[in-house]
Amino acid sequence: MIRPGTAVHLTALALILASVATSPAAAQSLEGVKRPEGEAKPVGYLPKDSIDYRLLVGPPPAPDTELDQLDMAVSQRFQADVAPDRWSIAELDHKLVYPRFDAAFGRPIDRAHSPRLVQLLNRALRDAADPVWTAKDAFQRPRPYQRYQLTRRCGSSPVPKPDQQPRGGSSYPSGHTVYGWATALLLAQVAPQRASMILERGRDYALSRVICGYHFPTDTEAARAVASAVLARLHTDPGFLADLAAAQTEYGAAILPAPAYRQDVSSTPLQPVEAQADGQ
Repeated sequence: MIRPGTAVHLTALALILASVATSPAAAQSLEGVKRPEGEAKPVGYLPKDSIDYRLLVGPPPAPDTELDQLDMAVSQRFQADVAPDRWSIAELDHKLVYPRFDAAFGRPIDRAHSPRLVQLLNRALRDAADPVWTAKDAFQRPRPYQRYQLTRRCGSSPVPKPDQQPRGGSSYPSGHTVYGWATALLLAQVAPQRASMILERGRDYALSRVICGYHFPTDTEAARAVASAVLARLHTDPGFLADLAAAQTEYGAAILPAPAYRQDVSSTPLQPVEAQADGQ
C-alpha cells in the first residue's frame, strides 16, 4: 500500500522523467564547459536549507484566477508572435548561463579570464537555487506545456501534448531565472559601471523562460525575488564577501577591452558543467 505522501512524490517523479524523455537536449550549463575531471561540485556559502522559501514568496496564482489568466495570456502571446532572432536568443539562454552575460559584462566569464569570478558564481548560485528546488516541490505548479498546446518549446521536438488534467509540475519558481538573476546581481556588483546593461540582460534572460514555453511570468518574478533575498543574505557571510572582493579586484586588474553590448551574442555550448533537470 502506498501512503498518500509517497504517492505525491511518485507522481512528481514520473512527471519529471517524462519531461526529460521528451527533451533530451534541454539540460542547462552554467559555465558552458565540462568541469575538470576529479573536481568536486561547488559548495554554497550558506548551510543547506538555511533560507526558508516561505518567507520569500507566496504560492503561485490559483488556477483560473485573474492573475493566472493573465499568466496564460502572456504565455500564449509569446507562443503566437516572437521574432526569429528573439527565439534564437531564448534557445541559447535555455542552454547556458555565464556565457550569455559575456557581452553585457564586457569580457568573458570563464576560468581562463575570470577564475575568481567563476568560483564566486558557482558557490553563490548553489545558495540561490536551494530554496527554489524546495519551493518547486511544495507548490507543484504545472508548466505551460502541461496546460495548453504549445506550437514550439525550446530544446524540444516534437512539442509534447498537454495533460488532460494537470495536477503537478515544477513551474514555480523558475530555476533558470534564479540562476540568471543571481548572476546578473553579482556581475553588477563586480562591474558597477556596466550594471544597467547587465541587469537588462538579466531581465531579458528571465523573459526567455516565458518565450521558451517553460514558465509563466509569475514563475520568473518569484525566482527573481528569491535570488535577491539570497544575495542580501550572502552579504552577511565573510567567505562570500572575501570572494566578492577578490572578483572585483580581478575585474579591475583585467586589461581586456570591453566589447560593445550585443543582446544576441551567441556562444557554442560544450559539455555542461552543471546540467540540471529539464526545463527548471
